[in-house]
Amino acid sequence: MFSITEQTATLAHINVRTERHGEEPAGAADLKIQFTAGNGVLSEFHPRLRHALYKAEENPAQGSVDGVKPEPTVRVFGDLIEKIRLKHELVGARVLIDFGLGGDSDIELDTADVDGFAVEMMEGGSVVTTFRVKCHPSGEQVKKLYEVLGNEITISITPAAEKQGSLGLGGNDD
Repeated sequence: MFSITEQTATLAHINVRTERHGEEPAGAADLKIQFTAGNGVLSEFHPRLRHALYKAEENPAQGSVDGVKPEPTVRVFGDLIEKIRLKHELVGARVLIDFGLGGDSDIELDTADVDGFAVEMMEGGSVVTTFRVKCHPSGEQVKKLYEVLGNEITISITPAAEKQGSLGLGGNDD
C-alpha cells in the first residue's frame, strides 16, 4: 500500500471548493502533489510494477560488482509508454505537510482521500509521481497551503490501516 515519509515534493495546485454534508455546506480542497524519486516507488503500488516497466542495462558501461545485481534503469518499452494512470486510492489517510518550525505549525490533514495517481517514467530510473489529496482543511490550513503553493514541501502520507495500528486479532488458532 502506498505510503511516503518526509518526501520532498511540490504542491502544484490547490482547488478550494464546497461540499454538501447533508444540508450543511462544508469547506473542502483538492491538492495536486508531484515528486520525483527512484523507480523503487513503483513497488509501493504493486510488487512487480517496477520490473514490468524497467529493466537493467544489457551492456553497462561500468562492470558490475560481484554479487550485486544492476539496478533496472532502462524503460522496457522505450518511449512507447510515457505516463500511466494507476487505479489506487487511500481512504481516510493521514497527510502531514511540514510548515514553519514544525510540530504545531505543520499542516495535518486527517481522514484525507488520496487518489488520481499517475507516474511518468524517465530514462535513467527516475519516476515523476503525481496524485491528488482530497481533504477538509481549516481556514488557517488553506492560508498555509496557499503560502507554499508552487514550492517544495515535505509531505508524509500514512494509510488509514497503518494509522490505526493492529488490533491483535490475527489468525492464531491455538
